[in-house]
Amino acid sequence: MAALSIRELNANISKVIARVEAGETIDIARNGKVVAELRPKRRHRPDDWWEAWRQTEALLERGLPLGVGTLGEDDKYGDAPL
Repeated sequence: MAALSIRELNANISKVIARVEAGETIDIARNGKVVAELRPKRRHRPDDWWEAWRQTEALLERGLPLGVGTLGEDDKYGDAPL
């Protein structure tokens, strides 16, 4: 994570915004103390996406109809024995 002074930010605002658009997070400092953070805006997910997420979570809590039972914490990363 890069840190810039307010003076550097003002002098290079277009370049700094381009870096943030590319995914970088930049700290902004005043008198050597970080006072702000510039980061990319989170993408907004539509309501139907969240509804699909809730349905997927409910399905996983009930268990998949594959005869393997419910999924637990050990199954989260795909390395649990079946």
